[in-house]
Amino acid sequence: MLRKVNLRSTIMAGVAAAILFCIPVYAYIRSARYQQSWLLYMGSILFMITMWIHIIGDSKKRPADDSTVTLVFASHLATIAGILFCCILCFLLLSFLVPGYLRPGIAGTQLERSPVNTIHDKTNGMSFNIFMAATIINFSVGSFSGIVLPFYLKKNQAGDSKKSVPIH
Repeated sequence: MLRKVNLRSTIMAGVAAAILFCIPVYAYIRSARYQQSWLLYMGSILFMITMWIHIIGDSKKRPADDSTVTLVFASHLATIAGILFCCILCFLLLSFLVPGYLRPGIAGTQLERSPVNTIHDKTNGMSFNIFMAATIINFSVGSFSGIVLPFYLKKNQAGDSKKSVPIH
């Protein structure tokens, strides 16, 4: 099944999705206000749109008789690659934009006006919110796209003519 995945396209989609996710994250870190948490959801929407574009493009490149499960698997690999690149880029953004993030003690920039029940860390919950959005929300929107779109894009809805190959 890995033979049917275009790794270059998968990695490029993951990098593009991560970069688009990190643009609103950059604004969120710069503002450091809890009221700007909607920027994290905007980043996840951009992540989802990138996954849609990748899945639609990958679907058009594949033969019509190719298994739908193969496209679902390929889209999940792109989602996981995007999440890995998101986490790396978010860590780099936090390291460069938040003074004292990697040193012991309280960081120089903290999330303002956060609720009492927020998980308090060095940044008063800002890094927790960013990494939860980068992992949980992005996996949710990427998996949703990776499951729904391949079946929606399949021209022959009667069934797969090829047998889906288990992962070796």
